[in-house]
Amino acid sequence: MMKDKVKGLIVGLTIGSLISGTVAFAASSQIEVAFRSLKYMFDGVEKTPVDGKSFVYEGTTYVPLRFVSEALGKKVEWDEANETIWVGNNPNHIIATYKGGNVTKADFDTFFALQALFNSNHSTAKDDPEYQKSIVTQLIQNRILYSRSSEADQSAAKDGAAKQVSAWKSQFGDAKFQEDLKKVNVTETQLQYFLVGNLTAQNVIKSSITDAQLKAKYEDSLKVDKNAFTIASVRHILIGLNAGTDTSKTRTKEEALKIAKDVQQKLKNGEDFAKLAKEYSDDPGSKETGGLYADADVNQWVPEFKKATIEQPVGTVGEPVASQFGYHLIKVDSRSVKSFDAVKEQLRTALEQEQFQQLSDKEMKDLIENIDLSQ
Repeated sequence: MMKDKVKGLIVGLTIGSLISGTVAFAASSQIEVAFRSLKYMFDGVEKTPVDGKSFVYEGTTYVPLRFVSEALGKKVEWDEANETIWVGNNPNHIIATYKGGNVTKADFDTFFALQALFNSNHSTAKDDPEYQKSIVTQLIQNRILYSRSSEADQSAAKDGAAKQVSAWKSQFGDAKFQEDLKKVNVTETQLQYFLVGNLTAQNVIKSSITDAQLKAKYEDSLKVDKNAFTIASVRHILIGLNAGTDTSKTRTKEEALKIAKDVQQKLKNGEDFAKLAKEYSDDPGSKETGGLYADADVNQWVPEFKKATIEQPVGTVGEPVASQFGYHLIKVDSRSVKSFDAVKEQLRTALEQEQFQQLSDKEMKDLIENIDLSQ
């Protein structure tokens, strides 16, 4: 009997034993094999199996699949549910688990690819592990919110998704639409699911916000800042430290203040504000409209300009107001506070963002059990 040759060996080789490199025994058949001590060279480098040996059967040498694949840099997985060996990329590999479900590699790849259609920063951030993790989190968040959605939320999302796709095709043409999908290797059906998932998540948050919450948000905002919703129609003339749009022509503060006082005197003498604004103002945003900003949110302006707009008597031209841009001559035409109904949708948007942030920062940490993108 040859050394290393085993006769009458009862072997039942299963897929699982091929992967692990072990031998399983069964009484179903008898085969004669010869175990061999082989040397394995990969690009000139010797590698040795940790588990299992190679053997010869009917002239064919059998080598553990896991050893060969991993030696070539490919991960090997056994998919029990589908009785499939995956070498390399396994779309069924679970990369994340959360309370109520999991995310497969295929789920992530599709969702990640679709981000490229809607996120201009995707291409530069796609290799960032933290960005990838945020995409998985967003996918899980959408699923969780979908599980909490009503039929009305879902129906509205389906309608919204259909309209978006229709508008896309109408604007760019069906050929361009299909080309865009092909670039990121997704189908129209996958796009529809993606849009419905996003829109349903938004609808769940929207439908959870009540008028009472919005009213409370309005009142709380006024308690923090009584001018939170103040608007004003203001005319102004800017005597800038830069003369107009030519940044090479500068003025000292003293020079700018002297011109401002000269213009102020002209206004006191009854000259037309709009005419003087067109002649003297260095503000390109209002120069051609006679210096007018109509019904503008006072909170958008630099502190000095905002303060004058709030405190200055309506209908009068105040003293020159200094800011980082130069000196302003300001005349407040009107000033008022927006009503709750006027800012209701603005408040709704702010609350929606707060709700999403709270879900992301607090709830998701408890709901997500594991994210592993290393595979």
